[in-house]
Amino acid sequence: MIAGDIFDNEYDAIYEPDRVADLLAGLKSRYGTYACYGNHDLDEKILAGFTFETKEERIADRRFGEFLDRAKIHLLEDDVVCIDDAFYLAGRKDPDRIRKTQETRDTPSELLTGLDQSLPVFVIDHQPSELTELAEAGADLDLGGHTHDGQLFPGNILTGLMWENACGMKKVGDMYSIVTSGVGLWGPPMRIGTKAEVVIIDYGK
Repeated sequence: MIAGDIFDNEYDAIYEPDRVADLLAGLKSRYGTYACYGNHDLDEKILAGFTFETKEERIADRRFGEFLDRAKIHLLEDDVVCIDDAFYLAGRKDPDRIRKTQETRDTPSELLTGLDQSLPVFVIDHQPSELTELAEAGADLDLGGHTHDGQLFPGNILTGLMWENACGMKKVGDMYSIVTSGVGLWGPPMRIGTKAEVVIIDYGK
């Protein structure tokens, strides 16, 4: 599961995109690879890694979706799938991205209503927000990213003040929130006092 920010604001920043997509398509997974979009999964002008606000409506680059199709990554945009009759997986739209594209997104209750609550409900949501609302709507696990764990010290201290769960695992109601610092970067191409990571969740019976 990939919790957003798959791209870095412009498709042409990908070196040999077809080759990268084919490599990703080779990932071996019992149930497949799923993702949601993040706030940087939108074609925007950047300067030194930073984007700037504009009143113009942004239009998503169709090549992002074509890349994911070739990479065999299933994109969930306010969608819920039942996998192997064993669990649900929901993917949310990113609030910053839809604000720029002038779309809407479902609330947690709208997204998760009508599900068989006897099955586990997993959610991928780029920004670790609305955790209480997701828990109350019946989510058992919410997977996010976005914060980079601050990326540069003392940013990790600041993100800890800004987000209910800025990095790591936290229980919210009956739901677990897991937020990864991710493998990518934002702004300066460096990390100080934080680590890049791919999270492995090992559920022991």
